[in-house]
Amino acid sequence: MDKHSNEKIVTLQETLGSYERENAARFHMPGHKGRGLAGFWREELPLWDVTELSNTDNLHEPHGALAAAQVSMAQAYGAKASFFVVNGGTNAVQAMILALGEEDKLLLARDCHRAAVSGAALRGIETCYITPEYETERGLLGMVTPNELDRTLKQTGATAALITTPNAYGFCADVEGLAYAAHNHGALLLVDAAHGAHHPFSDALPRGLSGYADVYVHSQHKTMDALTQAASLHLGECRITPAQLRRALAMTETTSPSYLIMASLDWSVYMVRRRDWTGQVARCISLEQQIEAIDGFAVLHDPVGIGVFERDRTRVVIDVSGRGYSGYEAQAILEENHIYVEMADARHLVLIATPSDEPAWYDQLLQALASMPRRAPFKIEGTADVRLAANEQRMRIREATFARTEAVSLEKAKGCVAAEAIGIYPPGIALVMPGEVIDPRAIDYLIAQEKSGGSLFGAYDGRVFVVAEN
Repeated sequence: MDKHSNEKIVTLQETLGSYERENAARFHMPGHKGRGLAGFWREELPLWDVTELSNTDNLHEPHGALAAAQVSMAQAYGAKASFFVVNGGTNAVQAMILALGEEDKLLLARDCHRAAVSGAALRGIETCYITPEYETERGLLGMVTPNELDRTLKQTGATAALITTPNAYGFCADVEGLAYAAHNHGALLLVDAAHGAHHPFSDALPRGLSGYADVYVHSQHKTMDALTQAASLHLGECRITPAQLRRALAMTETTSPSYLIMASLDWSVYMVRRRDWTGQVARCISLEQQIEAIDGFAVLHDPVGIGVFERDRTRVVIDVSGRGYSGYEAQAILEENHIYVEMADARHLVLIATPSDEPAWYDQLLQALASMPRRAPFKIEGTADVRLAANEQRMRIREATFARTEAVSLEKAKGCVAAEAIGIYPPGIALVMPGEVIDPRAIDYLIAQEKSGGSLFGAYDGRVFVVAEN
């Protein structure tokens, strides 16, 4: 019997209405926090939900208002060309890969989002990996360094490298150094910067990607005043043409794009220059100091981790292990106090803070943290060597993804070849890639994280899809 069969069915409308009435502190995406669109998105919502008409332009063949809006976005981000994306950063990341040529070889950072893995499968491109180092002391993944990229490009002969920066924790790589390393080998630098759409608009934030990345992705909905799924794809000066990117997007993007999402993208670019991001950074630094004044809590207020060049101070990362809690336990306690964070892991809480935050939320957060009973500190053991272990690769990503499959329990998947990416979401980083042999250490880690409160992707009711043996 389905374990949920006796639960009362609650409609989506009831669920969303209940959350609205809860008046919760929203330290999660989207960046408008339910407030940044106020005064503009009320009665207009149903009235502006239209389709491609003779006077509303067409996203896939823009010539009017949409074309002008994309030009404005390109100017804001210092790009040669920019494209609205209504299927989220996932679609944009996949388009970056789909725009590569048959002769290209892709170097994929193992901390990439699962979207990059599916993009490689769809393109059928030859793929190799580069693995950021893991810092055992804090339990945090580092960033790909220019030296690592230079060495790996030399070893693999890859012609394009896809790097994630910033990551879900707000850690940023040395994009200038990475660009130099990639271009020194004649390789393209593709960047999944979904979490960094706001970066170019304040000197208090990490640097933007203009002049460094060849193609890059932003998800405006994560931190700016845009509706969920609002994202963008940007082109620098490189061998990929605007026409190639447009064709790549059209392969997987809906032919019925939401005009509400597109209008919110345009609005977010207009509003981002009018938001006080410098003041928001100062507000976050003050919040971090107040959190650290509470016994047992620590915040990551400096660039930490191997290869971390900068850190986005509006991404507040709290280590709760010194208070005696796992991140998942602390997340549950905060939700009981009507505070919702972006994500949790074994020892951290991750909060997205934007200028749309209500000041009262910060006091609410501090009171909830201070009220958590003090417990004995604990140390997370046995995770550093498996988070992104280099597994044996038996098949290429596309071959494994489209092979005949069978479902087996995760506990019994040892030695099987994965047919899809398997990992923890959020942040959506795969521990096992399609075509790789599933290592028992990975199985133990995934099961332990799920039991602790984490959510898995690539696993369905405890079962994973693997390549059938016969």
